[in-house]
Amino acid sequence: MFSMFQYPFMIYALILGIALAISAACLSPFLVFSNQAMIADGMSHIAFTGVILGFLLSEQSLYFALPFVVVASFAITYISSKPGINSDTAIGVVSAVSLAIGLIVATVGDGFNRSIESLLVGSILTVSTTEMISTVILALLVVIFVCVNYRSLLSMTFDETYARFRKVKVTLLRYTLTAATAIFVVLGVRSAGTLLISAFVIFPSISAVQLSKSFKQTLIFGIIFAVIGMFVGIVASYHLNFPTGSTIVLAYTAILFVCYGYKRIRGN
Repeated sequence: MFSMFQYPFMIYALILGIALAISAACLSPFLVFSNQAMIADGMSHIAFTGVILGFLLSEQSLYFALPFVVVASFAITYISSKPGINSDTAIGVVSAVSLAIGLIVATVGDGFNRSIESLLVGSILTVSTTEMISTVILALLVVIFVCVNYRSLLSMTFDETYARFRKVKVTLLRYTLTAATAIFVVLGVRSAGTLLISAFVIFPSISAVQLSKSFKQTLIFGIIFAVIGMFVGIVASYHLNFPTGSTIVLAYTAILFVCYGYKRIRGN
């Protein structure tokens, strides 16, 4: 079963996958419980355009896509802070415009010969060493960010007015959280694709909340479930020859059903 790890590319995929899982699970509750669960989906559309432009303008598309998506994430945060405009509206506007631009560029761009399908479904088994290292660094930074600002993030997530009353730097934390999500999406799109990357953010919290009795437990259980789902998905996809990103999402779905079933049984 584990003979697959004799291949370096499988080890790289597992390391990158676990790093992505930890990053997503740490960000998940603060996004899900503040009604921003779909921001990762919107970011994935923006990342699509960033990567497309990166392919055309540079040999290293990642270096172009990262600042592009981070700037777009700041635009979403800024627009959503205006009266009468909620987060969903801001995400919809910016992501729709970005995706439209990306599709136009991909269609009419001179010499564009990259596979759009690979951007849609991802390919975690073909990641580079640079991408793996970048994702591990991101995971470390996200963990540090959450640990250092845990109480402030918790306060901001459930009651922003109270957080401001407590002198929490809500605006700075909001922009930082959004930027971290944007970077996660850019690095994750290469692995899971634009169609599935949002699932990495959504599933950990909704699975963990079935069993947890506190926010901290939700965060911890989410990380555990995310890592387990990532590991099972990668191993299963290798042996079954299924698309890796899709198999990981199915593993996350199975964990959610198990958690929900356990909650119902325990409740009865």
